[in-house]
Amino acid sequence: MSLSSAGMFWFFGIILTVAATTLVAGKYNPVIDVGMHAPSFSNLPATDGRSYSMSDFHEDVLVVVFLANHCPWVRGGERDLIELVNDFRGKSVRFIGIGVNLRPEDLLPAMKDRAAKIGYNFLYLHDPSQEIGRKFGATHTPEYFVLNKERRIVYTGLLTNSPAVMEAGAPRYVNGEAKQFYVRDAILAALAGRPAPVTETRAQGCTVEYTRRTT
Repeated sequence: MSLSSAGMFWFFGIILTVAATTLVAGKYNPVIDVGMHAPSFSNLPATDGRSYSMSDFHEDVLVVVFLANHCPWVRGGERDLIELVNDFRGKSVRFIGIGVNLRPEDLLPAMKDRAAKIGYNFLYLHDPSQEIGRKFGATHTPEYFVLNKERRIVYTGLLTNSPAVMEAGAPRYVNGEAKQFYVRDAILAALAGRPAPVTETRAQGCTVEYTRRTT
């Protein structure tokens, strides 16, 4: 039995929609896939009192990590993040932390306090609209995205294969000593113009607290 013209258009529309969804969704990330151009942002306020846009950064590698002050997984891993930033000092690599939660302890005033107390050596931005988190498909804190010179996403997920959670004032590494350093390896590969050895892992941490959209 043949389909009508309207039916054919409907059928192929469904196929194209499914195909498009497959192209933009990663293995673990519901929104983006490795190889895509990263979503852009503009005029996000930072803990240093300035505002920044994606176009302000010209380094060969940009590392975006979604953070939340209250999260024990962020607190457990922040020293490792600080050390990683130091390891790439003098290289064409920029690290940017972004917070999108709206609870008081995750807003910009508390972010400034946390950055000063711990000694964050990277930019720490806040997006009260939460749009940049939604566009990246960020679901947890911390969640890392490594972008190459063309601002294509080359890696997304965990810092290492052993995330740390803060317990009783000290980090506990859930899988013992880390053996795979996903973000570091992705940065080195991007600087060398090579694909990352691992391109996607499942983020682990606190759930990003998106508000329900009213429109």
